[in-house]
Amino acid sequence: MQNFPFEIILDWYQHHGRHTLPWRQLQTPYHVWISEIFLQQTQVERVKDYFNQVVEAFPTVQDFAKLSYDEFFPYYQWLGYYSRARNMLKTAGIIVEQYDGVFPDTYHELVSLPWVWPYTAQAILSFGHNQNILAFDTNIEKIFSRYYFGNKFQKLSKTEKQELQEMFEEFCSTPPPAREGVGGRGWREINAAMMDFSSIIDLNQVGLIDFENYPLRSSKFFETKGSLEIAPAKKTSMKSIKKDDAKIIVILHENHETYFSAHPDEFRAFHLEPHSWDHRHYIQDIFRQQYSLELSVRPVYKKLTWPEWNYFFYHAQIQSWEHEFGEFGKSEKLEWEKRFN
Repeated sequence: MQNFPFEIILDWYQHHGRHTLPWRQLQTPYHVWISEIFLQQTQVERVKDYFNQVVEAFPTVQDFAKLSYDEFFPYYQWLGYYSRARNMLKTAGIIVEQYDGVFPDTYHELVSLPWVWPYTAQAILSFGHNQNILAFDTNIEKIFSRYYFGNKFQKLSKTEKQELQEMFEEFCSTPPPAREGVGGRGWREINAAMMDFSSIIDLNQVGLIDFENYPLRSSKFFETKGSLEIAPAKKTSMKSIKKDDAKIIVILHENHETYFSAHPDEFRAFHLEPHSWDHRHYIQDIFRQQYSLELSVRPVYKKLTWPEWNYFFYHAQIQSWEHEFGEFGKSEKLEWEKRFN
C-alpha cells in the first residue's frame, strides 16, 4: 500500500474542522467516554446539548456513579437507545469500584466494560489517554477504502489495517514542515481530522460529494469519481406492508427475561390499532397517555401477513415510573407467540 496522505487531511482539518465541539475542549477519559457513548448511532448536533448538560451536572465519574437510573433519565430522555444509559451507569460504577475512578488505559480492559465498543475504546485511548492509536470505525474505514479501492464497501483486511496503523505512527513521529498558522501532528488532531473529513467531505452518498474541491486527488475514488462504488446486492425482502394497513403488536419486556402483560393471569402482547404515523413514536405516545410510562421502542423486528390482518411486531422496554402489569417468563411469551407460527 502506498503511504496515505495524512498531511492533506490534517491541513484540511486545521482550516475547516469542527474545533469548537464541546468534547474537544474536555479531553479527559471521562469526558471522551461520555461523548463517544452518546455519539453511537446519534448525530453530532443532537448530542451537543446532552453532553453539556451531563458534564456540567456531573463533572466527574464519581458524581456520575452516584446516580440512579431515574435520576439520570431526565438528562438522557429523547436521546434514544435507553439501554445505553443503563450501561453507562454500570460502567461508571465499575470505574469507581474496581479502578479507583480512573479509566483503564488498555484496549482489552476498556472493551470489557458495558457498552464500550472497539472504536469507543480506541477513542478513549487516543483522545483521553493521548496514546498513538488510529481509531477505526466504519466512517474512518470508508476514507481508506475509497482512497485505495475507490469503493467504501471494500472492507480492509487486518494486514491492511496494521499497515495503516504503522503509517499513522510514522507520520506522527515525523516533525511537520514549518507552516504558518498550522499546528502539530498530534494523534488526537489526526483522529479528529479523519472524523470530520468523513462527515463533512467524504459523504456517504457519492452524488453529494464536491469532486471539484475534493482534497484527496491521488485517491482511486477521485480518479474514478466514485463510479466504482457499487453496493453489494441485497437479499430480496418480503413484500412490503403499508403501516396504515397493519395492526401493531408490542412485546414489553425487561432484558428479554421478564415479559409484561396488561392481563394479570396470562401473557398477552399489547395490541394497537393501525396507524400511518411513525410507529415507534406512536407506541411511546400511547403508553405515555394510557399508562404514564416512558418506553424505548426498537425498530420493527417482524412483519406478518394473515388473511384477516397484517401485523407489525415491536419490542419495547419500560424506562421510567412504576407499572402494575402482570409479569411472565420467556416460556409464557413463547407459548403465546406460537399462535403466529
